[in-house]
Amino acid sequence: MNAISTVSRLLLVTTFFLLYSCKEEEKITEMDLLFSSLHDDQAKWWRYHKTNIDLSSDFLPLGEDGDSISKKAFFEALLTGEFIAIEKKSNAARDQYQLFKLTKESDGDISYTISADSYREYKHFTMEGQQFPDFNLKDLDGKTYTKEALLGKTLVVKTWFLNCKPCIEEMPQLNQLVEEYSENKDVVFLSLSLDTKTELQKFLSERKFKYAVVPQQKAFIEDTLGFSIYPTHIIVEPSGKIRKVVNTAPEMIASLKSMNKG
Repeated sequence: MNAISTVSRLLLVTTFFLLYSCKEEEKITEMDLLFSSLHDDQAKWWRYHKTNIDLSSDFLPLGEDGDSISKKAFFEALLTGEFIAIEKKSNAARDQYQLFKLTKESDGDISYTISADSYREYKHFTMEGQQFPDFNLKDLDGKTYTKEALLGKTLVVKTWFLNCKPCIEEMPQLNQLVEEYSENKDVVFLSLSLDTKTELQKFLSERKFKYAVVPQQKAFIEDTLGFSIYPTHIIVEPSGKIRKVVNTAPEMIASLKSMNKG
């Protein structure tokens, strides 16, 4: 009888430790709780995503298990529509985003939205490191720009058109940037517009824009570069390779300044 009691007690102790270990492994994290509060409400998730996740930044991508993965693999997971990104809070210099898999209980609209939102950033990411296409462009003042002549310089390009409200609204910020680099002759600011020379000259007679302006570039922008969203900003390294492609002035400015620090 005593032997049986001893065995029973040992079994209970073993079971307790096994259960305790399982609970430790399944410990709920702050990120788990955040995911639980977001994944079944598309509007709530979207507000979080636009406020906290910047897929154009130099973030550290993490897989489902929290291990580092390639940026390509991270984007490809988001493009399936089966995952969302949650920011991992840390003291690291770079933002860290971790993949979380959607469930049957998740709002179905999230899947479509994350896939569509990630596509543009993925396309921009795949352009990084590629050679910027050859060009021979003439600005409104008659000055010619070619890729060959600009090798050895950093080229900052903006695509825009006159009826694009965001394109116009960011001009003061871009003018300030040009001023900051006015003493640096190794950085060239060039803008490609859809509009005609006459239309641009009329606009610029009333509003200052300190980039060099090249008219009627629809074919180069949309066919050669493959862009359909305006504005788009491209930073080209002195080697002629694309460093960064983004859609807002703050993103471009941050990347340019980071590049110069490096």
